[in-house]
Amino acid sequence: MNTPDAHPTSRFYVTGGTLPVDAESYVPRQADEDLYRALIERRFCYILTSRQVGKSSMMVRAAVRLREAGVGVAVTDLTAFGQNLDPEQWYEGLLARIGQQLDLEDELEDFWDNHESMGPLHRWVEAIRTVVLAERDTPIVVFVDEIDVVRSLGFSTDEFFAAIRECHNRRAAEPEMDRLTFCLIGVATPTDLVQNPDLTPFNVGTRIELTDLTEEDAAPLARGMGGGQTGSRLLKRVFHWTNGHPYLTQKLCAAVADDPDAKSDTDVDRVCDGLFLSDRARDTDDNLVYVRERMLRSEVDRAALLDTYGQLYAGKHVRFDDGDRIITVLFLSGVASGRSGQLHLRNGIYRTLFDRRWIRENMPDAELRRQRESYRRGVLRASAAALVIVAAIATFAGIAIKESRKARRSERAALSNLSDAQMARGIQHLRQNDPSGLLHLLEAQRSVAAYPELAASRSLVRAGWLKSFNSLRLRHVLSH
Repeated sequence: MNTPDAHPTSRFYVTGGTLPVDAESYVPRQADEDLYRALIERRFCYILTSRQVGKSSMMVRAAVRLREAGVGVAVTDLTAFGQNLDPEQWYEGLLARIGQQLDLEDELEDFWDNHESMGPLHRWVEAIRTVVLAERDTPIVVFVDEIDVVRSLGFSTDEFFAAIRECHNRRAAEPEMDRLTFCLIGVATPTDLVQNPDLTPFNVGTRIELTDLTEEDAAPLARGMGGGQTGSRLLKRVFHWTNGHPYLTQKLCAAVADDPDAKSDTDVDRVCDGLFLSDRARDTDDNLVYVRERMLRSEVDRAALLDTYGQLYAGKHVRFDDGDRIITVLFLSGVASGRSGQLHLRNGIYRTLFDRRWIRENMPDAELRRQRESYRRGVLRASAAALVIVAAIATFAGIAIKESRKARRSERAALSNLSDAQMARGIQHLRQNDPSGLLHLLEAQRSVAAYPELAASRSLVRAGWLKSFNSLRLRHVLSH
C-alpha cells in the first residue's frame, strides 16, 4: 500500500489514446454533462476542436450513460475504414459498423445487397430509416468520430454531411426521424464539413465546448503523485506548464510520478524540460509535432498565420472567428484556445517552444534572411581579419618609419660632424698656406648641401669660406 507521500506507478495516468471507461485519472468536465444532456434531448451535436483534448474519451463515457438510459448507441470511428476505398465500399463499411453495435448486422446487409440500384449514400440513408428505425423503437444516437479523416478519401464527402443535415431537417415531416440523432467529433470546423459552395453549409446542431481542465476539476490527479499536500503542490506546478491541457497534463503527471526525486516545483520544471522542451522532445512527441506541422503545413498563407500568432504571443487581442481560416488553423492546431470571443495562447509549454525566435525562423523568407545573416557574419569575420592585418602592417610601418627617422637623424648628425671636421681641417690647412684646405672646404659644402635641416652647418661652412678668403686676401696685400 502506498503512503500518502509515496509515488505510485504512473499507470494511474493514461497518456494518449482514449481513456478506458474505468480510468481513475479521467477528469469529468462541464462538457461531459452538456453532451449527455443534449443527446438525451435528441439534439444533433458536434465536438470540433484540436487533437488530444479528450473528445473520444468523453464520447465513450457518454455512450455508456446513454445505453444505461435505454438509448441505442452506435460508435463509428472513420479511421477504422481505411482510405483507399470507393464510395460504395466506404458507405457499406459505415453501415456494417452501425449494424454490429445495434445487433442489426444481417438485416442491414440484406438491405444493402437488395438495393444495388440505389447510389451508396441513398442506400445508406434508407437503410437507417427503413431498417434501424423500424427494428428499434428506442432513440438512436450515432457517434461519428474522427471526421477529419474524410479529407484523405479519394472522393468528396460533402454529400455525407449534407445527408446528416437532411436527416435533421426531415424531422418535421417524418416523426420517426426524430428518434435519430447524430454526434460528429473531430478536428474540423462546421464550415469544413461541406466545402462545395453549391451545397448548403452544415449549419445544424449544438456545439459542445470542450475546454481544458481546471485545477479544481483536476484535483483527483494529485493522487497519482502521492496525494496529500505534496501531490497537490506538484499538480499545481504541472498546471503552471500545461494550463490543464488533457494530454500534456496526464503525460507530465505520469513522468513526475515516475521520478522518485520529484518533490518540488524545481523538480517538476526539470521533468517538464526533458519531457517536452528538449530538442529531442520537439521532434518526437506526437502532440508537439502535430501542433508545429499543422501551423507550418496548413493551406493558409504561412506569413499571415505566423504574423497573427505573433500578435497572440505578444498578448494582443485576437478575435476568435471560426469563419477565418487563419484563426481556425491556430485553434485546430491546438496552440490556441477560444474563450469569450477571444483567442488565447494555450499554455506555458507551447509558449516556450513556439516563441519569437521560432516565429522568426519559420517565416517564409527565413531562409533568405539566414543566408543574408550568414553572409553578413562572413563579411564581419573577413573584415575583422583584414583589420588585424592592416593593424599589424600599420604597426610594422610605424616601427619602420620610426627607425628610418632615427637612422636619418643619425646620418644627419654624422654628416654635420663630418662637415664640421672637414671645415676645421680646411681652415687649418689654409692657415698653414696649404692649398688642400680648399678641397676640405669643398667636401664640407657638398656634405651639407642636400639637407635643408643642416642650415646651421651650411652657415658655418660659408663662414669658413669667408674667413679663409679674407685670410688669403690679407696675406696677398701684405706680401706686396
